[in-house]
Amino acid sequence: MSKVKLTNFQKLIDQLSVYSLNETHPDAFTVIRMKKEAKKIIAENLALGASAYGLIAAVEGDLEESESQHAIAIKLSRKPHYIMYRAISMKTLGKHAESYRLMQSIMKVMPKPIDLLNSEIILAFDTGHHKEVIAFYDELVRIQGSITTQALISVYFSTLIINSNIDLEAFPFTTLLLKSLQKINNIKDPNTVVELIGDQLYFWLEIIKDEQTLSLINEQVANGMATLTSFNLQNFHAGFRTEVPRPEVQYVELYKVINDHDRY
Repeated sequence: MSKVKLTNFQKLIDQLSVYSLNETHPDAFTVIRMKKEAKKIIAENLALGASAYGLIAAVEGDLEESESQHAIAIKLSRKPHYIMYRAISMKTLGKHAESYRLMQSIMKVMPKPIDLLNSEIILAFDTGHHKEVIAFYDELVRIQGSITTQALISVYFSTLIINSNIDLEAFPFTTLLLKSLQKINNIKDPNTVVELIGDQLYFWLEIIKDEQTLSLINEQVANGMATLTSFNLQNFHAGFRTEVPRPEVQYVELYKVINDHDRY
């Protein structure tokens, strides 16, 4: 694979990530332009080109086409990177559980995946798998890998969640509920804040909305939480709120909480 084509692919990934993060779709002109770039990539590397087409289909919202292209890429190459590209598409399409499963499968065949571990920490947190967040962090520590700020904050929040002694099996369901409400109410990229105050755990998603809208959304949260009757959530509080100013991240304090946590 030439270095030039890999750079072109990375440039395409960077363009696609904007739509993925904002949960928006590119216009028809942009899609045509990106597919021209993918065609250039596929001319030199069929597997990488198919992955490019799969990622483009994902931001278009076309699950069937995305899966078809990634299937071609994975058939052409057994390198774990192509499974990772499929996982990215699944996350873009809102298939978080499938994305998480795929990333776990990659972990088994990549001995020192520092970048992948950082991504896996964030994905595990986003899907409510907080024990796995800590496990992936411990693996980063073991291989002396660096951790991104976003991943470190996810580890810190997961540590607070585990220290709360609330049933961890509830969190994939509460996470799914909150993500569903984000989609219903057209909420994009909320800021997540977890606070453990005494024995009460607060899981906030900070957004910019007026008080009346916030009240209506939180009523939806309460109604959804009421359906999770198989879990004891008496000390758990989840909801949306307006953004609260906070000081800069104090890394020493984050690490202190994380390292004081009794892993097992």
